[in-house]
Amino acid sequence: MRLLTIDKIISSIMKETEGLDAEITDGIILSKKEIPQSEIEKAKFELGIEYLDSIFSEYILSYNWGNFGFLSYQFGYGDEMSLSWLINRNLDYDEYSVLSKNNLIIIVNGDPYTILLECKSGEIYAFTSDMSYEEIVPVASDFEEFVRAMGTAQYAVWKNTEKEFIKSMEREYSESSLKFWKELVSVY
Repeated sequence: MRLLTIDKIISSIMKETEGLDAEITDGIILSKKEIPQSEIEKAKFELGIEYLDSIFSEYILSYNWGNFGFLSYQFGYGDEMSLSWLINRNLDYDEYSVLSKNNLIIIVNGDPYTILLECKSGEIYAFTSDMSYEEIVPVASDFEEFVRAMGTAQYAVWKNTEKEFIKSMEREYSESSLKFWKELVSVY
C-alpha cells in the first residue's frame, strides 16, 4: 500500500460518506478552503514564531482544517475561516512556553498522542502526556507526508487493510514511529 495523494484522500472520504447526513459528515470531509495569508502572519505573531514551515503554511491555508479530523485525531474545531483554533490550542496549553523554546507548536489533538510541528524544519512529532520533550517521536518528515499517512490510515481502517498499511509503514519509518502508526489503526 502506498500513501494516498491528498486528492485521493478527499475522493475516498467523499465515497465513504456518500449519502450520509451532513451532521454526521461534519468534521470528516476535507475540503479546499482559501484562508488569507494574513492568518499565518497573525498566528506567527500571536504564538511568537519567527519562521513557520512553508509546506505547513501552504496546506493549512488551502484546506478546511479548522473542523476536520482523521480517526481519533482532530486538527481544529468549529473554525473554518481562520487559524484561531491553532492559536488558541497552543496558547491554552499549560506548557506552551516549553514548546515555544523548542520551536514546536501543537497542530493536532488526539488520544493518546498530541501532534507537534517543528516550525523551522517542518518535521512532525507525536508525544503523550507521560513523555518528556526529549522523547518526542518523529512520525513524518513534513505536514504533507503526515496528512497523506493519516488519510491512508483512515482509508485502511475503512477497507479493513490495516495490516497492509502497517507493512508499508514498516518500510518507511523507525520502530519508535511505527508504534504511533500501529496504535493509530489499532494493529499489534
